[in-house]
Amino acid sequence: MSNDAEKIAERLGFFFSDANLRMDRFLRRIVMDKEHDGFVDIDTLLKFNTIKSISTDPATVADAVEKVSQPQLKLNEARTAIARIEPFTEDMLKDNIKVSLRIGNIPTKDGNYVHSREEIETLFSEFGKVVLVRLTTNYDKKEGKRIALGKGFVEFANVESMEKAVAELCVSSENGDAKPVKTLKLGDSELTVKSMQQWLDKKAAEKGSKKETKAGAKRAREEEESKEREEIEAIEFKLDWKKGCVISLEGLPEACDREMLLDVVKKNVGEGVEARADYSRGDKDGKIRFSEPSDKIAEFATQLNDGTVTIGGAKVEKASILTGDEEEDYYKNFIAFKTKQMRDKAQDKLDRKKRRSK
Repeated sequence: MSNDAEKIAERLGFFFSDANLRMDRFLRRIVMDKEHDGFVDIDTLLKFNTIKSISTDPATVADAVEKVSQPQLKLNEARTAIARIEPFTEDMLKDNIKVSLRIGNIPTKDGNYVHSREEIETLFSEFGKVVLVRLTTNYDKKEGKRIALGKGFVEFANVESMEKAVAELCVSSENGDAKPVKTLKLGDSELTVKSMQQWLDKKAAEKGSKKETKAGAKRAREEEESKEREEIEAIEFKLDWKKGCVISLEGLPEACDREMLLDVVKKNVGEGVEARADYSRGDKDGKIRFSEPSDKIAEFATQLNDGTVTIGGAKVEKASILTGDEEEDYYKNFIAFKTKQMRDKAQDKLDRKKRRSK
């Protein structure tokens, strides 16, 4: 067996390992492809930098297969493709949780890690074989490059090694004041260590807490909005109206407006009489509503009917005092109109307040 084959065997053991296949989407997709029975073409593997830097000879790669102990590999009949003997399956994707540590406080400088993966692997290998060291980074748009986060994962080959590491390096999540039996250092930095499960549990709890906080804020906001809607819906225009106070006018002149109607009221009913003109310019019909009943209202209606009193120099077609259902409907519609007006005003005020608070 050539030296090159031994080096390639080490790379094949890594590439086809559970640890790598959990991370390597490209290779995992090929390995899990049922149409190819999990075989990866040697020509594909020769494109991997760490393999082609050792040899570009397909036969050397094929010879290296029998040198790999874990995971066990096999060749196809043509010796042109390699596969695992034990297939990598979907349920293996989370098997790393039980054999992985989450480490923090890893030294960084100028956005880069100070220590290599190999140094970290050596540091943790006292507990057993380390199959993967993953150091986390985050892409910084401003810097235009990936920045080291000072955190990572160490994955062991088996549960026994993991249990040894946890026993000495980790403390129970429930006992925040406890100290680990042993601490590991990289340079002057003391690493923080917890099991991957502890880390996932903490993340889930934080996510649940954030979700509950967000849900609580949403509930509070919805309750406040519901209260505000109820307050707006409770707004109602009140009018203690009295019978016989509304004159209905038909056939008003084109130049008529509210001021013209109220001027006629003042001149013919009295300056001190409180009255409102329910009229829009251009309408043929309108109404004059008095606050208090008076004999002068009926007299005024008669004068408008017989032309004794004119509006804008013109006689109206008809003037009558509302009674019965007509009078009830008038006030009902007027109160509904004023109520809507008040509610719309309150809603506009509330909307402006919300916009300012954003």
